[in-house]
Amino acid sequence: MSENQETRKRQTAAQKKERADFAEKEARAKEWISNQASRANKLRSKEKEFHGLEREFMYFQNKMLKDYEISQDIKHPRDVGTVREELLRAFFIDNKLLPLSYGISKSSVRVASTTGHLSNEIDILFYDALNSFTLMQRQNIYEVLPIEYCYGAIQVKSKLTKKELGSAFKNIASFKKLKRMVANQGPIIHSGEKIQRDGFGVIFAYDTGMDWSDIVSELEKHARTYDKNLLPNAVFILSKGFFLYGDEHFGSAYNSDINNFGDIVVYGNPDYQGCCLYQLYDIVFSLLYSTKIYRASPKHYFRLPLTAGDHSYEYILGQFAEYGQCEIHGDYTRTYTPEKLDLLISWCQTAEPINWVKATDLAYGYAGDNYEKYDRQPSNVIIYNPECLPLSDILVTNRKVIFEGKEMLTTVLAYDAIKSGGMNIFIPYYYQIKEDLVQGCPKCKKNALNKNSTDKN
Repeated sequence: MSENQETRKRQTAAQKKERADFAEKEARAKEWISNQASRANKLRSKEKEFHGLEREFMYFQNKMLKDYEISQDIKHPRDVGTVREELLRAFFIDNKLLPLSYGISKSSVRVASTTGHLSNEIDILFYDALNSFTLMQRQNIYEVLPIEYCYGAIQVKSKLTKKELGSAFKNIASFKKLKRMVANQGPIIHSGEKIQRDGFGVIFAYDTGMDWSDIVSELEKHARTYDKNLLPNAVFILSKGFFLYGDEHFGSAYNSDINNFGDIVVYGNPDYQGCCLYQLYDIVFSLLYSTKIYRASPKHYFRLPLTAGDHSYEYILGQFAEYGQCEIHGDYTRTYTPEKLDLLISWCQTAEPINWVKATDLAYGYAGDNYEKYDRQPSNVIIYNPECLPLSDILVTNRKVIFEGKEMLTTVLAYDAIKSGGMNIFIPYYYQIKEDLVQGCPKCKKNALNKNSTDKN
């Protein structure tokens, strides 16, 4: 072993011992402080039946930790996860800790947006129990709810690892990025409370094998990866404490604060008194109280747009334009990849809109000066035309037709029309083909890729 390797080995051993000593001191401090709190509560209990939530939540936390230990007898990972989700769900429901207006999901649930996007699976979802409606349900074990009526989500992990933490971040982000259909309701007047216009997301774990410093490092790493509006509002580890994001001045669980922080700092709060479960309850209650929900109706979810990454789009001709037909494999969905749609939208956002009737006139060779007609049909469109070609060259094409037994040429429109990014977009077939904007038959594409791979080998 080289001298450098020997030095690194000694440093590693020293670091391990330092961490072990720190953990032992933390455990002794926690035990001492918890013991003092327990003794004080016993004396108080002799005088009054109820003297505050502190004692109740110490009971709740001790019970939950015992139930967590008992659940370790279960061997199948899926069953273990389900039981531990149920432990936290039962904590809120069985102890009647929330007003009845706040619903708590009782099964696997996903959340949908009118943009067509869908969240990942949510472990525990808080929603408006009085006004929400279900979009989809299967045998009481799978449900989809509209984002407008959802307050927030909790992702539950048994033993937090780096991998499990990454998974929880991903699921929380999939919920928080969903766009709500917001009516123009004017300014909200309130008396000093923090009004949250978007839902919250919390990560909860019962235990972890990671050191405190490792947890902080992982949270800092994810903060650099995700947009601030997608970060979890808090991370709880029942056996250790909880973490908030903040800046150099303070930490906060509110979206409005997190979004405005400059350089992100992680604030760790060790649980010395056995109050971690109460801190979870307090933060969730505060976020529920401050989160604004909106209104939607079934008609808004009747036919959702297609999605490509963060974008959504719909064909103006509806289902008639959504599918193509392959002579070999039959029908397939005509989809855009996120990259192609992003390129198309980016170009269209800088283009000048044109009246759609005028565009059609120009395509057919007319002067485009019938302003009275255009005023009667004032809708504007964006024509995807990065090469700036004449509209008569790209919006129409000649097609052979049979009329009264005779073959003849006729001029027909030759473009797709979609709605995306708040724009009505005409996409000439010329560019569809040249830039391969819309995906063709996926099975043919897969077969072609397999053939090319085989030929190369």
